[in-house]
Amino acid sequence: MATYSWKCDDCEISWDRECDFGKAPDRTRCPECNKLCDRDYQAQNVSVSFGDDKDFHTVRQRYKRHAEKGFDKTAGDRFLHRSIEKTKESMNDESFRYKSANIDWEKFGKARGLKKVSEKEAIQKMENAKKLTAEAYDRANKMGYKDIGSTKLDITKPNKQS
Repeated sequence: MATYSWKCDDCEISWDRECDFGKAPDRTRCPECNKLCDRDYQAQNVSVSFGDDKDFHTVRQRYKRHAEKGFDKTAGDRFLHRSIEKTKESMNDESFRYKSANIDWEKFGKARGLKKVSEKEAIQKMENAKKLTAEAYDRANKMGYKDIGSTKLDITKPNKQS
């Protein structure tokens, strides 16, 4: 069960009602004037947590449960200090340290069907990339794009704005 909120603009009151999780109606009757009223989504807490009893609880219900069990500032401080200590212990535990990755690039490429290209193929690919870039710059110039302080885009200098 989750708690949902509604608001009556005429009576200027808000009320809550428990409904099945995700099955609350968008409109319900005001307990004061009996007028159909919309859900108050601004007052609705959408965070959901799994409580100790493994049931759904909205944030509002969790705060209510903590108040009923007597959680106060000192209990919160105890929880905070325990959490800090556990974090420090984990940080100092050598078994959690990162280890360097030594990748065998030949094996990595072979497993994915990659192949080395010859120097001739690499030069051909670079020439093709230059040709495609030049064509893209020509199209951009025809469309009116230009470098700052210039009349056109210059392929030899990248456009760097300050």
